[in-house]
Amino acid sequence: MALRALSTSELQKELHRREKSAHKLQARRAKLLKELAEVEEKIGFLEGSTNQTRMGRFGDPGTARRRARNDMTLPDAICAAMEVRAIVTPKEASDLVLANGFQTTSKNFNMMVSNALAKDTRFKRIGRGQYERVR
Repeated sequence: MALRALSTSELQKELHRREKSAHKLQARRAKLLKELAEVEEKIGFLEGSTNQTRMGRFGDPGTARRRARNDMTLPDAICAAMEVRAIVTPKEASDLVLANGFQTTSKNFNMMVSNALAKDTRFKRIGRGQYERVR
């Protein structure tokens, strides 16, 4: 339909028709989403899942990771695990932190520890892959 050829009243009628159609589609969408949520809940119940509404990567149920909560930040945890003047590698520091109870779900935790050692002023780089706690 060529909108340029229509009069103002015809354009208003067309706009009203489209808005009405959009409202119908939105109502249908809401109904389908509610029905889908009920089906997912039933599937979760049958699978024995405790977290039915949380979906993981690519919509796979049960693959979502929750962010770990800790009492202190990673640099603080590294400081608490190391003595002053101790020299460690990032791998050793991550092992110490995890042994002290630091919780993480990261796939690249060693890299996070490396970044924390490099950026925090409480650590000094001694050589390649070696850091010393200075205070």
